[in-house]
Amino acid sequence: MRVGAEGQSLPLPEMRIVSDKKMRKVQFVSATEDADDCPAPDGLPEVALIGRSNVGKSSLLNLLTEGASGALVSSKPGTTQRINHYLVNHKWWIVDLPGYGYAEATEDETAKWEAFTKDYFVTRSNLAGVLLLIDASVPPQAKDAEYADWLIENNVPFTIVFTKCDRDKPGMPSVEENKAEFEARLEERWHRSPSMIPTSSVNADGREDVLKFISSIILFRRRKNEELKNSKRRARVNAMKNAKREEKPQRHRERKPKPAGVDDGPLLPNQAGYVPRVKGKSKGAGGEWSESSKERVSMESLIAQELADIESERR
Repeated sequence: MRVGAEGQSLPLPEMRIVSDKKMRKVQFVSATEDADDCPAPDGLPEVALIGRSNVGKSSLLNLLTEGASGALVSSKPGTTQRINHYLVNHKWWIVDLPGYGYAEATEDETAKWEAFTKDYFVTRSNLAGVLLLIDASVPPQAKDAEYADWLIENNVPFTIVFTKCDRDKPGMPSVEENKAEFEARLEERWHRSPSMIPTSSVNADGREDVLKFISSIILFRRRKNEELKNSKRRARVNAMKNAKREEKPQRHRERKPKPAGVDDGPLLPNQAGYVPRVKGKSKGAGGEWSESSKERVSMESLIAQELADIESERR
């Protein structure tokens, strides 16, 4: 399974690792207009929020942090125009991204926001996952579907967070109908869909599930970081082993040349010059046997020698 697809289908854990106390320890760090100007990657997981302008990103951010983020909530779309980094408990990041689809922004402004936002998604090594916010009080918008398609196509792990689920607008499809229609649209195109969490900043519905999902993608990113670290460690060890093998000189035994005139093969008993040998004894030039030889003699030669010795004693 692709990393993005695996991240998109993460189940909610039984419990969350981010407590309310830790969520209140949030610090605004930076606001940038370019992914290259974001805080230097520090290995801490980043969870990004993206959605149409006026979808309720700042409201959700304040809901999660219980107001500690100080995110500006405004009825005017397009309030967030930079990549805003918030450090939570010195353990992970929340990243508030500019909204898309702001009708009153110029074409150049919209193109600029979308360019540096998507650049952030595909180049940011710390990114653990994305919360794609969709207004459930209105029918699915084409821009929302396009953004979901883009995240899937680029293997960016994300979950869909439906906002404003506490309000059904008169004369319009209900919240449940809007949610079902959007999910059906993703299923039809991709034959699967990411996790979907309904929320309301008015009555705090969904807060617990969003924090559980954030916990799951933080754990997922930590696991991936550990796997990458182990892979790099194994590569370093193998490189060191290979380097030592290359530095160590290869030792080869050199065979001493044989004296000139010496035949390679042993002499057979019926060949001229053959001298029978016995283990531990050898017959010298005078016919005597020495103890230094380790070569063997045939049984016939031993018998003949014994008979010769007996005959000599009788005389």
